[in-house]
Amino acid sequence: MLIKNSPLSGIYRRHSANTVEVSGWLMADDFGNPEKEQKHLQEQCVIADWSHLGKISLSGAKASSDAEKMIKGASKIKVLNTLSDQTSVAFRLTQNDYLLLTGSGNEESLLDKLKKPQSTLINQTGAMGCFALGGARRDEVLERSTAVDLRRDRVTAGSVLQSTLHTVSCTIYRTEDLDILVHSRTFSESLFDALMDVGIGVGMIPTGLSVLPVSFNKEDA
Repeated sequence: MLIKNSPLSGIYRRHSANTVEVSGWLMADDFGNPEKEQKHLQEQCVIADWSHLGKISLSGAKASSDAEKMIKGASKIKVLNTLSDQTSVAFRLTQNDYLLLTGSGNEESLLDKLKKPQSTLINQTGAMGCFALGGARRDEVLERSTAVDLRRDRVTAGSVLQSTLHTVSCTIYRTEDLDILVHSRTFSESLFDALMDVGIGVGMIPTGLSVLPVSFNKEDA
């Protein structure tokens, strides 16, 4: 099997990350001190690389119909809202545009549900990076990263929006305990470095999947 590398593979080497294979992807399991990373997740802030997630975009007049076949209930989502289950989450970005995230390796099972897509469908898994911010002080990192008002009374859990963080266009998905940032793979390293620069003041450190495993359900995050 051909092993796929995270867009942060260079960051992994720089920070001496311990890696693990996940559905053909070589991902960070931890950054050398899982106990410290867990403490920062509980008390300060961490950033984890979830770039191995499956990412599927749908666009066009029939996008909601196709999204419904892939995730039941997706056609009824309001714009800038989401629907999640144990393995996947659907973002409705506009009336005719969706982005679906799913567990690594699960994208083929979602695509198999569409025998004849009626919308423009693109598997973006390898083209997009994805970070998760966790911890009590992650809001401070985002406040220092964008001019957009992301206060939690305005952008509530379950919301999704498109904004710019450190000049990088991102789709930001908010759960009760996490902020998930989807972006072009090309800018993953520069975005990681910029977030770390502003996050160091609130104790943000990188972590891996052993400390912050993938979850789309707010009660499990």
